[in-house]
Amino acid sequence: MGRESIFANEEVIELINERFVPVAADDWYQRRRDDAVGKFFVGVANQGPRKGEGGNTRQGIYCFTASGKLLAYRNHHDAGVMLDEFRRALDKFAKLPPEDREPGAVEVPPLDDAKLDQRYARKLPTGAIAVRVFARALERDADGKCRTCAAESGKPSYGLLSSLDHLWIMPDEWRALAPRGAKVGDEFAVPAAVAQRIARYHLIDNTRGEPAMWRREEVRKNAMTLTVIEATATALKLRLDGEVLLSTDAEAEKAKRGYDARLLGHIELDRAKPAVQRFDIVALGDHWGESTYTRGARPGRTPFGIAFELADGKQAADAVPPQASREIGGYLRP
Repeated sequence: MGRESIFANEEVIELINERFVPVAADDWYQRRRDDAVGKFFVGVANQGPRKGEGGNTRQGIYCFTASGKLLAYRNHHDAGVMLDEFRRALDKFAKLPPEDREPGAVEVPPLDDAKLDQRYARKLPTGAIAVRVFARALERDADGKCRTCAAESGKPSYGLLSSLDHLWIMPDEWRALAPRGAKVGDEFAVPAAVAQRIARYHLIDNTRGEPAMWRREEVRKNAMTLTVIEATATALKLRLDGEVLLSTDAEAEKAKRGYDARLLGHIELDRAKPAVQRFDIVALGDHWGESTYTRGARPGRTPFGIAFELADGKQAADAVPPQASREIGGYLRP
């Protein structure tokens, strides 16, 4: 999120599209994986200032050739600074021998899934669904209604735009949302694993970086219920209502970080296929505090909203795994 100001810049977008092949990847995975992809990434990164054995971060923006020669590296949030860096990379590229620059100079073999390091190749499990999760800082107008925050003139919009993550729900979990014999008016709890996964890993402020996830003991309240509002032989429509209190201290008023919110949503299932047709949830409440890598939070308790919507798989970003799935066992069994 710290680089949103760079890649939202029109000049950067035009230059990248015309002169580069853009690639985005999670450094946490790439530096650990023991396969051709990981070795290529580490080989490029080790030519820059961030290198070394173990799990040292290699986060940043790299410009390199198809053969793996590093042309430029910088980890900066300013579009002007990065434009200069991109242009320096192009100047270096132009000075390389023709055999290093011509199309086809480097043949990149197709990826063999069987040879990928499966420990760090997260893919949506067969039959599971992915849900897009957007989080955004809000503010209240004179009437007390929430609205998106407007950046002050001359100041960066860092932390004021929406973040994007993904929620994974396993096949047995979403099928459990449609119990046999359910009829209009029936109420039942959201499956515990799903409710805990949403609360601990997705009701977070990740608009300024990678936040600490909520610990089990920090989930002070987590009440999510489903009510059947329509039931036929082929379809089931549910309304979700919920309240959560997440705080780093048992006494929320003493907590350094927390989120006190209510949830409202609509879920629709096709019983004939079966499949999830709709998964729309909104969480709205007051958030406060920051964690190690999310400095710069607004002072006090401020409005914060989180929206969930079913991913249709048509966007490349839909394949990005959940942030918290780095520890996949804990993510699936929260």
